[in-house]
Amino acid sequence: MRSNIPLKAGDFVIFAAIIALACAVWIRLALMQTDQKYGEIWVDGTQYQQIKLGGGEQKTIVLQGTTAEVTIEVDGSRMRFVSSRCPDHTCERTGWISRVGQTAVCLPNRVMIKITGSGAERDVDAVVQ
Repeated sequence: MRSNIPLKAGDFVIFAAIIALACAVWIRLALMQTDQKYGEIWVDGTQYQQIKLGGGEQKTIVLQGTTAEVTIEVDGSRMRFVSSRCPDHTCERTGWISRVGQTAVCLPNRVMIKITGSGAERDVDAVVQ
């Protein structure tokens, strides 16, 4: 059975206040996520380079791994392996990494790229024992 209770002007004010509050919270959270991210390149267990991400800068880095040459692309706030002279090319198929904690590794060349930084993306989601 449907109720035919009409909405009053006060109801619309409450709806508008709830929507305005939700928008304000969303904007505040969006502005708070200004934590800096870095891309790190490691070769044979030693840090080769650290790159500040998020500036829209595009660059290609060519370096010598332990067995062959490796090409890494940085595009704004993400990075990936573009080419590597290794047998399986798994590192290239990993694709772009952009979130704190993500890594991509070229095992034959002993090259690793990873995203580091602070912020909400780094928080633990769950712990399983």
